[in-house]
Amino acid sequence: MRLVPSPTSRPTIAGILTGLAATFLLSSPAAAAGPSAPGSFTGYGFDACVAPSQSVMDAWNTRSPYSAIGIYVSGSSRYCGDAYQPHLSKEWVAKNASHGWRFLPIHVGRQAPCFVNNPNSRVQKKRMSTDVPTARSQARADAAETVAALKKYGFGAGSYSYLDIEWYARTSACDNVVLEFADAWTEYLHGQGYKSGVYSSGSAAIAAIDAARKSGRTGFTLPDQMWIAWGNNVANTDGGPYLADEGWANHQRIHQYVLDVSVTYGGRTLNIDKNFLDVGQGSVPAKQYLPCDVKMSFASYPSIRVGSTGPEVAALECLLREQGFLTSINTTFGSVTARAIDAFRKTLGWGPIGRTTPATWTALLSHGSNPRVLKQGSVGQSVWRLQRSLIAAGLRPSLTGLYDTNTVAAVKAYREARGLTTYTTTESSVWSLLQRGKTAG
Repeated sequence: MRLVPSPTSRPTIAGILTGLAATFLLSSPAAAAGPSAPGSFTGYGFDACVAPSQSVMDAWNTRSPYSAIGIYVSGSSRYCGDAYQPHLSKEWVAKNASHGWRFLPIHVGRQAPCFVNNPNSRVQKKRMSTDVPTARSQARADAAETVAALKKYGFGAGSYSYLDIEWYARTSACDNVVLEFADAWTEYLHGQGYKSGVYSSGSAAIAAIDAARKSGRTGFTLPDQMWIAWGNNVANTDGGPYLADEGWANHQRIHQYVLDVSVTYGGRTLNIDKNFLDVGQGSVPAKQYLPCDVKMSFASYPSIRVGSTGPEVAALECLLREQGFLTSINTTFGSVTARAIDAFRKTLGWGPIGRTTPATWTALLSHGSNPRVLKQGSVGQSVWRLQRSLIAAGLRPSLTGLYDTNTVAAVKAYREARGLTTYTTTESSVWSLLQRGKTAG
């Protein structure tokens, strides 16, 4: 996004799978109505002036920490309008949604009456009228344009569009028009079944809208989400001096915390702004699926053998039954269980030993159908499975069902131990090693 320099900003160009035993949620579960814009999520995103090519999106999907991307879908003031978007299409959105990406659709239309254009820019942005009724009419026209764009790209009702209001030097008169414009924009989107977000510098429209909230401005319809540009290099949704903690506190914030930086993943470099999202309901862990109705998650997975008893034995036998090596489950390790372990070991090319090892546990716990990628903010049964597997492999992620910072650290440690590039994601190379019983030792 392009913001006029201020103390807090600088220019930049920047199916539901649930419930069944064999079902594993993707890293970024999509809404039932189509691509998530942005849906429920707590984690990292980025925005770039031009929607990247599919090869770049695929490289960043499996290697970057980002799960959301800001795309410029509408508005006459976009620096990267339709003529500069060779990749952006409904098909591009659908394909990337199927890979777990979620989206932040951005509208760059009319700007504050006191906004000052850069005379050297190829895009000279239009301004809102200083006449309030006219400005409100302009806002409705901008909102109608973005609703059409949302539909064009496949975003259904309930999706967000973010009104990009560039930095402006605040005055009472200028703030008043901006607030009226934002109010009319939000009301129109709501009337069409869509949601309203506002993006701006913390010191500009964000502060103005929050002041309107605090003062109880008569008739003012608050945007549903606030996207604050505040380049403080801290990945959270704190609004600092510009957005009070009590405003938009229910998973309603995005923070653009690094602006205009070149970043490389998988050998593919983009110029981006970095964002941290806490939207929708946030990333909510799924309840653990227990196929045999026995405990599966433990702080450690000990070596057990004939004569061992306890819940870990039941978990082991459940894993063996689920893969066809046993027919019954109890809490006592007998000779039948020992033979089942050896039968499982034989499938991996290992010799018989009749007991568990860290490698055995790791391979058993990681077995299953794998999502394309897991990363910070991911939820679902595959996250539980990953966390259990990493514990068996000798690491200590938290057993939360959420791909949190502890899981990120454990994955990085596992990747480093196994000679993989130290990204923070879990994709096919990690699952392959885990399912072959490769530990971190």
